[in-house]
Amino acid sequence: MNEPEPQTVAIQSPRLRVESLRPGDEARLQAVFAAAPDWFLATGRPADPNAAALEIAGSATDPGRAIAVVSLAETGEDVGAIGWWLHRPEAGMALLGTLVITRAHREQGLAREALDALEAWLGEMGVTELRTAFPRRILPLHPLVKALGFTEMSIAEHQKLGLQGAGTSLWQKRLEG
Repeated sequence: MNEPEPQTVAIQSPRLRVESLRPGDEARLQAVFAAAPDWFLATGRPADPNAAALEIAGSATDPGRAIAVVSLAETGEDVGAIGWWLHRPEAGMALLGTLVITRAHREQGLAREALDALEAWLGEMGVTELRTAFPRRILPLHPLVKALGFTEMSIAEHQKLGLQGAGTSLWQKRLEG
């Protein structure tokens, strides 16, 4: 039986293009990861030379999961990546898994613009809430996700999801319809 083709997503914003990646695009994504080596440290994971291949393979086989490259609309230069799961953990929600901008392009509002563009697209897909999660011990991420409009969820909410709370920092953001 053939697996269904992953959905191709192309989202445009004033300065950016967000384009989902497919098998064969690993070099583009790995170049973004290489240009943002501190991203792995910020997420508590060691740098992985196979990270792009794993992300793209996971997206190709998991319905609703996507990893996209963020490119400058004017030049086509890849400046970041964003990944999500549509309708996770349930219908009407999405989970943000990756948001990274290369070092050379930070502090220009590109992460916020890419996230805003994704949120608008998710809204069109019927999503009303975006969530993200990461190990609680990674304190430098807390102010960043707050600045992007997320609020931390309570330990009780973690337990409802089967997460025993203490080690995971779970965040949510309501999307405007």
